[in-house]
Amino acid sequence: MTIRMLIPAAGAALIMAGATAAMAANDTPIRVPSKAVDALVAQTKDGLATATIPSGSNVTVLLAHRQVDGEVEVHAKLSDEIIVRSGHAKIRIGGTVAGQRQTAPDEFRGGTMTGGQTFDLDPGDAVYVPVGQPHQVLVPQGGDIVYFAAKYPG
Repeated sequence: MTIRMLIPAAGAALIMAGATAAMAANDTPIRVPSKAVDALVAQTKDGLATATIPSGSNVTVLLAHRQVDGEVEVHAKLSDEIIVRSGHAKIRIGGTVAGQRQTAPDEFRGGTMTGGQTFDLDPGDAVYVPVGQPHQVLVPQGGDIVYFAAKYPG
């Protein structure tokens, strides 16, 4: 099941002068036009491009452009909210993972995922991934998807 959400045409991005300082202060609004947000992930390398979007305390917002499947991910302390900007893919959530590797404290990637639920992802869709749940974005051959991923304590 997916939830349709209206996404503001303008997202914040780290390309404005002073954006880094504003993020540190966490008290200055930052606006970047939609075209500038798109430009952050326009060029992929090996089928992936990511950029960090300024956000408040205790949350990280990433913008991702995928042309290939993502690795299986498990966040031991973070939940994800994924909001699709453009393109199409599927996301698999839940089940079990074998053979993953730790990439950072409380962060695991890779391995083989079995079971779980699969959801279609289309522009405007949002999906919540609870803390500790394995998940993987699956991109159709020749396709792509651009999405925001907000990561926050579960």
